[in-house]
Amino acid sequence: MSLPTNPKNKKLIVLALISATASVLFSFMGSPFLRAFAASAKSYVFWLTGLVLIGLMFATGSQNYKVSETAVYVGAIWMTLGSYSELEKRGIKWKFAMPTSLVLGLLFALAGYFLVLKNLSADHSLIELVAPLHEALTKAFPSISLEQSDLISYLPGIFLASLAGSLGLGFVFEANVFRMFRLKRERIASSLRWLEFRLPDFAVWLTLFAILFTVENFGFKPLQTVGINWLVVASVGLFFQGLTVIEFMIRFYRLGLFTRTAIYLLIVLQLAPFVVLVGLVDYWADFRKLVRKKLKTT
Repeated sequence: MSLPTNPKNKKLIVLALISATASVLFSFMGSPFLRAFAASAKSYVFWLTGLVLIGLMFATGSQNYKVSETAVYVGAIWMTLGSYSELEKRGIKWKFAMPTSLVLGLLFALAGYFLVLKNLSADHSLIELVAPLHEALTKAFPSISLEQSDLISYLPGIFLASLAGSLGLGFVFEANVFRMFRLKRERIASSLRWLEFRLPDFAVWLTLFAILFTVENFGFKPLQTVGINWLVVASVGLFFQGLTVIEFMIRFYRLGLFTRTAIYLLIVLQLAPFVVLVGLVDYWADFRKLVRKKLKTT
């Protein structure tokens, strides 16, 4: 069959267009489509699509650096999810593939922002970049005094956390996208089964040390800065670990659609910190293992 008449190719073309559009309009919220596209399309198709999209955005943003900044962010997400899929297809375990893809996404962002900012005042541009986030944090936590200059030092953690969030959303919703497009999902032995997701031991212990470095004043500011950056990233990982526990319980107790929807609405609106706490406690409690033991005994 030729490219236009092959049903699978038609679906991939539509998926590519939706992935590109959702990535530009909704940033990491479009990652489930991007994850499905990366997993189902040939590698050269995925990377060529990303190259064309990012190139067009950079060309459009030659007169408006904000468009170029968006191109860098979209490109970093594209690099992160694409790199993960490439490593996954080669049989690399997710515990190595995930941090590697996050680092590659961050390196792409650093190179991209360097190109965008080389002809601008870097400090001015970074302050403009963090201004909306600073305003949102000030409204959410009015009792906490946070300067924009301090927030700039936490940008690496915030950016890595957003890339980790894009990966997490991709894992959670990729099955829905595959069903939506009726695409066959090739099973890979090294693939992450998201209901089994647990942060590695070293990540949890680093988180505990980061909490210590953050709450205790050791008289060494860079140590506290590194600790806060790690906490921002780790909180995303713990959130998704807590989310897998909750989803596991929902499926185990066979809760209905209404209850599931109510639970997720509460999580989105109010209970996100609680989900992070569930993820942290799960490291020691291992709720899923306890439920499986209960199932065996009954």
